[in-house]
Amino acid sequence: MDDLVREYVRALLEAPFVADEERLRRAREIVRSGRRVVQDSRTSATGWELRDWLTGALIARGDDGPAGLRAALAGACHADELYAEEQGVAPVAPGLPVSLSHAIEEWVFAPSTPDDDVATVAGWPVRKVREHR
Repeated sequence: MDDLVREYVRALLEAPFVADEERLRRAREIVRSGRRVVQDSRTSATGWELRDWLTGALIARGDDGPAGLRAALAGACHADELYAEEQGVAPVAPGLPVSLSHAIEEWVFAPSTPDDDVATVAGWPVRKVREHR
Protein backbone atom coordinates (compact mmCIF):
# COMPACT_ATOMS: atom_id res chain seq x y z
CA MET A 1 0.00 0.00 0.00
CA ASP A 2 2.91 2.38 0.73
CA ASP A 3 4.03 2.30 -2.91
CA LEU A 4 0.48 2.95 -4.12
CA VAL A 5 0.15 5.97 -1.85
CA ARG A 6 3.57 7.30 -2.86
CA GLU A 7 2.77 6.93 -6.57
CA TYR A 8 -0.64 8.55 -6.13
CA VAL A 9 0.82 11.52 -4.25
CA ARG A 10 3.37 11.98 -7.04
CA ALA A 11 0.64 11.72 -9.69
CA LEU A 12 -1.44 14.35 -7.88
CA LEU A 13 1.53 16.72 -7.70
CA GLU A 14 2.44 16.15 -11.35
CA ALA A 15 -1.12 16.34 -12.71
CA PRO A 16 -1.08 20.09 -13.54
CA PHE A 17 2.19 19.68 -15.44
CA VAL A 18 0.85 16.68 -17.34
CA ALA A 19 -2.30 18.67 -18.17
CA ASP A 20 -0.16 21.60 -19.43
CA GLU A 21 1.77 19.27 -21.73
CA GLU A 22 -1.44 17.72 -23.07
CA ARG A 23 -2.94 21.18 -23.63
CA LEU A 24 0.18 22.26 -25.54
CA ARG A 25 0.09 19.07 -27.63
CA ARG A 26 -3.57 19.67 -28.54
CA ALA A 27 -2.86 23.32 -29.42
CA ARG A 28 -0.03 22.33 -31.75
CA GLU A 29 -2.30 19.74 -33.37
CA ILE A 30 -4.94 22.42 -33.99
CA VAL A 31 -2.33 24.73 -35.53
CA ARG A 32 -1.12 21.91 -37.80
CA SER A 33 -4.70 21.51 -39.01
CA GLY A 34 -4.64 25.12 -40.19
CA ARG A 35 -6.52 26.82 -37.34
CA ARG A 36 -5.27 29.24 -34.73
CA VAL A 37 -5.57 28.91 -30.97
CA VAL A 38 -6.48 32.30 -29.56
CA GLN A 39 -7.11 34.07 -26.28
CA ASP A 40 -9.26 37.19 -26.13
CA SER A 41 -9.28 40.08 -23.72
CA ARG A 42 -11.45 43.15 -23.24
CA THR A 43 -9.62 46.46 -23.39
CA SER A 44 -12.65 48.69 -22.78
CA ALA A 45 -16.45 48.53 -22.81
CA THR A 46 -16.38 47.87 -26.57
CA GLY A 47 -12.68 47.21 -27.18
CA TRP A 48 -11.10 43.77 -27.50
CA GLU A 49 -7.89 42.03 -28.54
CA LEU A 50 -7.13 38.57 -29.85
CA ARG A 51 -3.73 37.03 -29.19
CA ASP A 52 -2.16 33.82 -30.41
CA TRP A 53 -2.24 31.48 -27.40
CA LEU A 54 1.08 29.84 -28.25
CA THR A 55 3.13 32.95 -29.03
CA GLY A 56 1.26 35.82 -27.42
CA ALA A 57 1.36 37.73 -30.72
CA LEU A 58 -1.43 40.22 -31.31
CA ILE A 59 -3.68 38.88 -34.07
CA ALA A 60 -6.55 41.36 -34.12
CA ARG A 61 -7.87 44.34 -32.25
CA GLY A 62 -11.24 46.04 -32.46
CA ASP A 63 -13.57 48.53 -30.86
CA ASP A 64 -16.82 47.09 -32.12
CA GLY A 65 -17.95 45.17 -29.05
CA PRO A 66 -19.01 41.53 -28.72
CA ALA A 67 -20.23 41.28 -32.33
CA GLY A 68 -16.82 42.26 -33.67
CA LEU A 69 -15.09 39.87 -31.31
CA ARG A 70 -17.37 37.01 -32.37
CA ALA A 71 -16.60 37.75 -36.03
CA ALA A 72 -12.85 37.78 -35.30
CA LEU A 73 -13.12 34.45 -33.48
CA ALA A 74 -14.75 32.74 -36.48
CA GLY A 75 -12.72 29.71 -37.49
CA ALA A 76 -10.35 29.96 -34.54
CA CYS A 77 -10.11 27.69 -31.54
CA HIS A 78 -10.52 29.58 -28.30
CA ALA A 79 -7.92 28.57 -25.70
CA ASP A 80 -10.69 28.01 -23.14
CA GLU A 81 -11.66 24.91 -25.13
CA LEU A 82 -8.28 23.39 -24.22
CA TYR A 83 -9.17 23.66 -20.52
CA ALA A 84 -12.81 22.56 -20.66
CA GLU A 85 -12.15 18.82 -20.90
CA GLU A 86 -10.08 18.52 -17.75
CA GLN A 87 -12.36 20.13 -15.18
CA GLY A 88 -12.30 18.01 -12.03
CA VAL A 89 -10.17 15.25 -13.52
CA ALA A 90 -7.90 13.71 -10.89
CA PRO A 91 -5.32 11.01 -11.59
CA VAL A 92 -6.54 7.43 -11.41
CA ALA A 93 -5.45 5.52 -8.32
CA PRO A 94 -5.69 1.82 -9.18
CA GLY A 95 -5.54 -0.30 -6.08
CA LEU A 96 -6.56 2.49 -3.70
CA PRO A 97 -10.11 2.73 -2.39
CA VAL A 98 -11.84 5.82 -3.80
CA SER A 99 -12.43 7.23 -0.32
CA LEU A 100 -8.72 6.93 0.49
CA SER A 101 -7.67 8.56 -2.77
CA HIS A 102 -10.00 11.50 -2.01
CA ALA A 103 -8.56 11.81 1.50
CA ILE A 104 -5.00 11.76 0.14
CA GLU A 105 -5.85 14.45 -2.42
CA GLU A 106 -7.33 16.69 0.28
CA TRP A 107 -4.31 16.11 2.51
CA VAL A 108 -1.76 16.83 -0.26
CA PHE A 109 -3.33 20.17 -1.16
CA ALA A 110 -4.46 21.35 2.27
CA PRO A 111 -2.68 24.58 3.19
CA SER A 112 -2.14 23.15 6.68
CA THR A 113 -0.18 20.14 5.36
CA PRO A 114 3.56 20.87 5.63
CA ASP A 115 5.65 20.49 2.46
CA ASP A 116 8.05 18.35 4.52
CA ASP A 117 5.31 15.80 5.21
CA VAL A 118 4.30 15.60 1.55
CA ALA A 119 7.97 15.26 0.57
CA THR A 120 8.39 12.36 2.97
CA VAL A 121 5.43 10.48 1.51
CA ALA A 122 6.32 11.33 -2.12
CA GLY A 123 9.99 10.50 -1.66
CA TRP A 124 10.88 13.84 -3.23
CA PRO A 125 13.03 16.74 -2.03
CA VAL A 126 11.03 19.46 -0.26
CA ARG A 127 12.04 21.94 -2.99
CA LYS A 128 10.35 19.81 -5.67
CA VAL A 129 7.18 19.48 -3.60
CA ARG A 130 7.06 23.28 -3.19
CA GLU A 131 7.41 23.73 -6.96
CA HIS A 132 4.53 21.33 -7.57
CA ARG A 133 2.14 22.53 -4.88
